Amino acid sequence: MLEMQKETLNLQQQALDRLATLQQKAEAILIQSFELHEYPIPRLFIILPIDRTKWDPMNILRNKVRLHFLCEHGIHAVNAVKSCHAQIHLARHEGYEIRESTEFFQKYGKYMTILLQCLSIGMPLAASLGSVPDLKAGIDHSLNYMKALSVEYPALNSINTIEDYEALEGADLRGLSKFLQINDEDGKLGNLYRTTTERGHVKWVCVDHYRLTYKEKEQKAFEGAVEMNGGKYDSQLGKVTIELRSRTRATEFFDALTKAKHIYELDTTLNWDWTKTDLEAIESALRVSSVSILRLDLGSPQEGIARKLLSTTARYERLVRIIELNTMKVVRIALPSDLIKLSSLPTKKSRHHHELTFEMKARNIGASDFQVLVNSLGTNMTLTSLDLKNNSIEDKGALALSEALKVNRHLATLDLRDNPIEKEGVLALLGALRTSPTLTTLGLQSTLVEEELSEVLKGNATSATLKLGYSSIRNEIILVLAEALKTNMTLANLDLESNSIGNEGALALSEALKTNTTLANLDLGYNSIGNEGALALSEALKTNTALTNLILRHNSIGKEGALALSEALKTNTALTNLILRYNSIGNEGALALSEALKTNTALTNLNLWNNSIGDEGALALSEALKTNMTLANLDLGYNSIGNEGALALSEALKTNTALTNLILNSNSIGKEGALALSEALKTNTTLTNLNLNDNSIENEGALALSETLKTNTALTNLNLGYNLIRNEGTLALSEALKTNTALTNLNLWNNSIGDEGALALSEALKTNMTLANLDLGYNSIGNEGALALSEALKTNTTLITLDLRHNESIGTVDRRLGPLFPMRQSVQGRDKR
Repeated sequence: MLEMQKETLNLQQQALDRLATLQQKAEAILIQSFELHEYPIPRLFIILPIDRTKWDPMNILRNKVRLHFLCEHGIHAVNAVKSCHAQIHLARHEGYEIRESTEFFQKYGKYMTILLQCLSIGMPLAASLGSVPDLKAGIDHSLNYMKALSVEYPALNSINTIEDYEALEGADLRGLSKFLQINDEDGKLGNLYRTTTERGHVKWVCVDHYRLTYKEKEQKAFEGAVEMNGGKYDSQLGKVTIELRSRTRATEFFDALTKAKHIYELDTTLNWDWTKTDLEAIESALRVSSVSILRLDLGSPQEGIARKLLSTTARYERLVRIIELNTMKVVRIALPSDLIKLSSLPTKKSRHHHELTFEMKARNIGASDFQVLVNSLGTNMTLTSLDLKNNSIEDKGALALSEALKVNRHLATLDLRDNPIEKEGVLALLGALRTSPTLTTLGLQSTLVEEELSEVLKGNATSATLKLGYSSIRNEIILVLAEALKTNMTLANLDLESNSIGNEGALALSEALKTNTTLANLDLGYNSIGNEGALALSEALKTNTALTNLILRHNSIGKEGALALSEALKTNTALTNLILRYNSIGNEGALALSEALKTNTALTNLNLWNNSIGDEGALALSEALKTNMTLANLDLGYNSIGNEGALALSEALKTNTALTNLILNSNSIGKEGALALSEALKTNTTLTNLNLNDNSIENEGALALSETLKTNTALTNLNLGYNLIRNEGTLALSEALKTNTALTNLNLWNNSIGDEGALALSEALKTNMTLANLDLGYNSIGNEGALALSEALKTNTTLITLDLRHNESIGTVDRRLGPLFPMRQSVQGRDKR
């Protein structure tokens, strides 16, 4: 009897120990969940059977499971794991099929076991938005499924042992989506929204719980302010990216920000002559907002009177006050070149910061300022990126930087391109790169020393990016570099643009790519690799699974090179971006690439600018676009596709739902091509950017496009520059702008629209509330047209940039435009390709 009691007590103690371990591990998961502020997708997930009613207990692994995300509404304290069933419920979605299941369960098996066991112990789950039938049984089935996996597959034999569980790193969690078969049109996993608590903790909640605190009027006003400035707002992440170009626009935006909820991440650039008052206003708005992640780019230094009168000390003080707001968890500041005194800024993060970093772009830096900067690198713990391009830094400066890098433990990026650094300086910098534990990106433009470079790449360096463009690199160095790449496990980005490496260099790099598993981006533009180099790279692409971005512009690869690359693309599943500009691939090369696109499901961006593919090549690509559902960006500029090529592409656009960006400039498509494209755009709902610059579409083509713009709600950017559009075409476009609610950028550069066209556009601007950028340069607009435009700007509140360069007598009207719209005269660069 005594032995039985001891055994019972022992079993009870073991159960209590297991429960304590489970609680400890679950708490660790929830604590980590709270801290992952920048995690882009929901992070609490489990597996459940697809059909719980048809579960086969005799053949467990034949059953199908899916991944489901959990809504975190109600979690207030991580020590409440025992009652987690009352705080978490399944998000409302159908679940996601799992790909590469062995690797998936190796990485996330223990994580899900902990959550499943926690939920199982606390059953029944409280699903406040409707109960899920037989959920307890589903969880039990999932736990049995995990046990069966551990028995069947040796690689998974420990996924149910939680005692040695270690918290997943952020990179592991961010990589979750690659294992899921995602069919959501918007790619928003679990239909969950990122929110933060009053204490600044992040939670992902379902749409119903999100709406509990949603203020529709204020939210709509905020979305309008973002759209007005050409920004982007992701409501599910609560993230805004926006460039503010005037004090007026900034005031409107930050006022809307203070009234809206669920804005947690702000990435903003201040692109005007801001002052102390502006920084104070930004601080006040952020203080009462819900923003906890801030990236603030202070732009380039302005020469305005206000900036000159603003003392350097005052600027630093205001910036520090923004940084020290206790609601800020992550702060990244991009400093202009007139704010480089790091000692006036926090040298380390505060207690409430998860991250505090500075980026700096210093131009025309003097010797004394450079020395101050170098000295500060020894103690500063916040500067992560230093851009010193084009600063006349010589060996002496490079040596000083190298010494500072020996003690600096935080700088990740250093760009010294366009500086006359010679052998001694390069040696010192490469030596620093080899020993630095944090420096991952180094930009140099100088003759390199192969021995030191080899040591950097073969050693345990953390370098992830090497920018060696325009460095006159010898073949010996390329061979050393290629040999090192065979074993290097850290380099992800390599820029070798314009180095004349030739086919021999390309061959060496190709051999390295057959075994390298980390290099993701390779720029070999302007290197004369020819078709032999392209053939070698193609062989590497057949087996390489790491490279995602390959730039081969201006390499004379010809049709043979294009054919070889096309064969590789039929099996390659990693490459997403391929740049083949100016390679003379001709129509045969385009035909080969078209065949590859019919089966390739990875490539999203293809640039074939200036390759003489003609209408035959365009026809072949059009056929591919009818079935390809992944290519989003296609550049066919300068290819002489003519109206027949445009007709073929138009037919493809009627069914294609993937392409968002199509560049057709300088292709002589004429009015017939414009008419065909206009018809396609009446039904196409995905194309957002269309470049028809220099195509002689004339008035008739403009009339056709105008009719389309009256109903199309997808197109946001339209380039019609240099197209022989006169008054009639401009009048038609103006009428369309009165009702169009999507177009934000319109380029009518060099069309001789004259005063009459300007008058018509002015009338449209009085009612149009979406157009943000309008290019009317080189259009023979005189006083009458300019005055009409200035009158329209008195009521129009959305136009940000109006380009009126090279028009008749505009100088007499500039003084009237200035007070109305100080920044609207800012000139945007235009794409004339």
